[in-house]
Formats: sequence, C-alpha cells, structure tokens
Amino acid sequence: MKNADIILGWVTDNGEVILHDRFATGYSVPQIDKTQNVDLLGGFQNDTHTVLRFSRPWNTCDQTEDLEISSDTARIIWAYGTSDPASEMGISYHTQRGTKSLYLQEPQFTLPLLSSDVQSWDVLSPDVSLPDDLTTVYWCKLFKLPPLPRKTHMIGYIPLIKEENLQHVHHILVYECQLPDSGKYYEKWLDVQGAQCFGANMPLSWKFCSSPIVAWAIGGEGEMFPEHVGFPLGEEHGGATYFMMETHYDNPNLQQGIVDNSGIRIFHTENLREYDAGIIMMGHDVSPSMMIPPGQQWLTIGICSGECTQKTFPDDGVKVFSAVLHSHLLGRNLTIRHLRNNKELPTLSKDMNYDFNFQQSRILRKEVTLMPGDTFIAECGYDSRERNVPTFGGFGTEEEMCLGFIYYYPRVNLAICSSRPTDEDLFSALGIQDIYRSPPGKSKEGTDEEYCAYYRYGINLEEETKLAEAMSSGDFDNQLRNIDLAQVFRTVIIQEPEVYRNQSLYDVVTSEKTWENVEHVRKLQDMVINGDHKPQCSLRQDARSFKKKQSIMAYPTFTPLPATVDKCSGNIPVSSGTPPEATDTKMTSGNDFGTTERNPNSGSKIGNAENESKAPGNNYGDAEKESKTPINTYGNTESEITTRPLACPPQLPLCNINNWPNSVLGNRPSFF
Repeated sequence: MKNADIILGWVTDNGEVILHDRFATGYSVPQIDKTQNVDLLGGFQNDTHTVLRFSRPWNTCDQTEDLEISSDTARIIWAYGTSDPASEMGISYHTQRGTKSLYLQEPQFTLPLLSSDVQSWDVLSPDVSLPDDLTTVYWCKLFKLPPLPRKTHMIGYIPLIKEENLQHVHHILVYECQLPDSGKYYEKWLDVQGAQCFGANMPLSWKFCSSPIVAWAIGGEGEMFPEHVGFPLGEEHGGATYFMMETHYDNPNLQQGIVDNSGIRIFHTENLREYDAGIIMMGHDVSPSMMIPPGQQWLTIGICSGECTQKTFPDDGVKVFSAVLHSHLLGRNLTIRHLRNNKELPTLSKDMNYDFNFQQSRILRKEVTLMPGDTFIAECGYDSRERNVPTFGGFGTEEEMCLGFIYYYPRVNLAICSSRPTDEDLFSALGIQDIYRSPPGKSKEGTDEEYCAYYRYGINLEEETKLAEAMSSGDFDNQLRNIDLAQVFRTVIIQEPEVYRNQSLYDVVTSEKTWENVEHVRKLQDMVINGDHKPQCSLRQDARSFKKKQSIMAYPTFTPLPATVDKCSGNIPVSSGTPPEATDTKMTSGNDFGTTERNPNSGSKIGNAENESKAPGNNYGDAEKESKTPINTYGNTESEITTRPLACPPQLPLCNINNWPNSVLGNRPSFF
C-alpha cells in the first residue's frame, strides 16, 4: 500500500475500539501518524461483522502523512484479518482485501422507490457472440420505442450487465435516430441482430442515430434525473421513436465462447417533468489526429467554440445538471473549463484522479448556466510512460478518447461541440512539408442546406432494404473486422522532406524514430495546445454527417480564475489557468512531474525554483473545507477545489524558462 493514507482499527475482546491514523511509504507495516487526525465516533463487533465509524477533515494540512480528500475519484483499498493484532505494530498481511473507487464527497447512487406511474423499457443486446480474434468490438442494434399513447419523459436508467461479462462490457450509449419519416428508414432494421458499428456493413441511415440520451460506462451504476427534467420520447414530441444502442465490448485475452445480452433499463413516465432535457458531447473529435507519443505525460485538448454555442443556445442559456467524463486506459485527469467574455468561470466538471474502471455520472450540486457565446475547453491528461508505441484517438480500449457528456435543459438542437487540430499543424509538427492524398478526396460544394440534403437523400432505400433482408435471413457475411482509424493515414503520401519521400503518414507516425526525435515531440505538444483547431458543431439530426461550417480557431485567450488561498500554508497555490509550454523530452523520473507555476508576486517569472510548490501523491482537493465530517455521511459543501501540482522536473528545459511574456500567462491549460 505504497503512498496510502490508512485508517486502521479493530475491536478487542473486551469491547474496546482502537483506531489509528497511519500512512505507508512502502510495502511494509503502516506507520502511525505523528498527528492523529481521525476521530472515533463509535464501533461494535458481533459474530459476523466489525463496524467502525469515524471522521476526519477533508484537508488535515498534514502534507507528509495524510492525503487530502477532494471531489476527485478516491481509490479505496480495504483489507481485514480474522484475528486481532498481537500489538499495535504486530500487524500481519491481510488476505481478505479489495479495492473500490468512490466519489467521497458525493452520495453513492441508489435506485429510489419508484412511483406507480413509472414504467420501464429494457434495451438489450441480442445475444452478441464476441469474436476470439479481436480485442475490441463495437456492436450496434436498432430498437423502436414501445407504443406510448401520449408524450412521455425518460427520467433515468440503470445498466443491466450480465454478471459473467462485467469485464467485457466497457460502455453503452443509446442514441436517438433522427430522420424525418423515420419509420421509412428504420422499421426494416428491427428484426436484424445488428452490425459492427462504424464498419463497412453499417447502413448509412444508422449514421443519423447520433444524439445520445444514455451514456453509461464501466463502473457506473445508473442515474435518476432531477424531478424537473426528463428526456422526451417519441418523434412527434420532440424526441425519437427509433434508437440505436452502441455497446463497446472488450476481450483483451481473446477468450472463446463469450455471448452477451447486456443493456440498459430505461425508466419513463407520462407524468411529465417541467423541462425537456438533452445531452451535448464535448471534447476532442474521435479521430486519429489525436496522437499521444510513447513514454510521455501528455495533454490533449478539445474546444467547444463560442461560435457554435452562439448559434445553438437560446438567449437565456441552458442549465447543466449532470456530467460524465470519458477517456480510456491512459487517462489520468479530465477537466472541462468554462469561459465567458474572455474570462474563466468555475470549472464545469473535473476529475484529477480519473479511474478508467469507475465512470459514474455526477449530478452537479448546483446547476450551471451555459450562455450563447460561451466556450468550453476539454483537457485530458494522459500517461503513456509504460507504452513504447504511439496511441491514437479511436474506438478501441487501447486507443484514446477525450470526451464529456453534458446533461442539460431546456433541449436544443445541438449534439456534438468539439474540435481537433488542423492537418496543417499536424504535418508541420512532424516536419512534413508537402503531401498528396491517394486517392484524392472530393468535397461537396454548395450551401449548408444543400450539403445536408446531399447526405440525407443519399440514403439508397432500395439497397438498404436488400441489405436488411440479407442480414435478417443470415444470408450475409457479417464478419467482424478490426477498425483502426489510424489506417486512414496510409492515404497521405509525403513528398517533402526528402527523408520521408513516398512514405505514408502512417509509416511516419508509427515509426520509433519519429518519437525518438525530441523536437517532434515538443512541437506536437505545442501544436496540440497552441495550434489551430478545426471545430465541429453538429446538430442532433445530422451529427455524424452534417457539420455547421465554422472558422478555424486557436486556443482562446482569457483571464483565468483567481487563485485561492491555501489555509494550511497561507500561500496562494498555482491557479488552474497557469500555462504550460510543450514538453520536449521524455519524462522518465517516476512521479517527479508536474506543472510550471506562477508566483503572483513575481511578474512573468514562471517555473523557477522559488515558485515551485510540492505536494505528495495525489493531494488534490478542497483547501477551504476543514471541518471534520463523518466519511459515511458525505460532504455537501460547494467549496472551491484547489490543485497543488508536483514540482516541475528539472530535466525538462521547460522548467528552466524564467521569463515568459506576460501575454501568455493564464491563457494555456495546466499540464498535470
């Protein structure tokens, strides 16, 4: 239990309850803290259970022996033995042990007792057989809403995961299918078992199933929406009648014989809520242009532009009530920052200790208003130090994503608000000067309306009907194949410089030599943060095919949130708006990494030794909250969360830069 903050307790034979505040620096008997910050509230023992109830402050100010408890994901490690220790230090290794991730400052999800007006609808996978030659499969299946006599609201959901397949079901999304006269396009697919999502056999009409109403991921237990909001069901009521369920399956060990019928139970009622709700997906486009070099600690950003929200949000804005942050195995911290009129507002959602296996949605303690023209920046910190090959954005678990699913009301016609770096910046960072594409691409000319109509009526109903009949009868090769988005780079052939001539972009970005080049790594990180981004602003009915045209944009210039005072030290810790510059070497110094810092009294000097603060482990949290609160009652405060990063590693040239222009301060995202 290295770097653990430990509460150790037991009940003696004579009924005395003993409780210790301890810490661990290695795999040895935990040491007793010099300062005991745990208060015993009670305890008892019977033939089957030992119960201990205690409290401790969220922040003890004991930075050497305690971890700060914040709103970030907390990894709880538990262990117990069958006998009491012989002495306070005579503690043996406990064989009964396990772990669980929790939001300690939030109550755990529990399904409430539902009233008689609430009905349920189970959307289940149709006994999908996982292949034993693919580690990742996305399976899509079409469903039709049960007959409903009047407008109905979805008010929550829970996952129905087959117990023996818990390790294989990574996430489930349920999308609305938005096309006029939807039955003409989708009724034929209801008897089809499904198809591999994003594969060659996925019908074009399914790409218009793109606006999610359910976003569940591994570790999530479900969600019930606040009593004043619900998702409308039924095309005639502003919702959808047909839905597509996308299930992401993992089979890393290529096991044989796995069959799954997991899904989602949707709760709905005719007792309508006050507002219709929706979901907006923000972050970085799911695209191979999202590159994470091997052996790095890396930052990826995605921008939801003010231009997009200006066009799609109502004059009085929308209100956010819940959020889900999502990345894959390399994700370590995820943040969605909120900007208005070139000023940063409190963070929309953040988890600085992200756990891939615990992606429970968060109901916001206080709803947040988003206004037209607001900009949002998704920041995802990754750790690829254990990988020796690059990681690209994509659907597979070994690939990466940087997304936030934002639940809001009242419902607007926006599904996706995201971005990705421009191709030109990507090529420049890798030293590529001239390319041609094979085969050459063609663009569709015309107005936005013409562009949309081109794709909408490009659906060949006759061909799709034949395909549906073939898939229903089994007279069809529905072989599953690996979907590697990075393969698109093979169509980009490099002309200049000469060292890359006639190589494909895929050859370059998968070459070890590329990532051994420190300059390429530095420039790529700088491009990801400071370079131009191509925005996506997609409407609900056309999210995968029609994108509102927007201008190329750069990282926004804004005034960051004011730094808060750390009551433990009286100092002002680094602001969340402190800018990094791109890293230009591999970080291989264990956990000695962090962010450059700005001392508010030192002008534009950043990253020098005087301004570095040190904090052990994952000491993130709420420095304002100091009252002792029982762990099992969960906090309900709205205090500001302050991050204290680790010191900047001296081997990075970045850490030796003492004079940066004032113009860059506060206008770049924090890096780890």
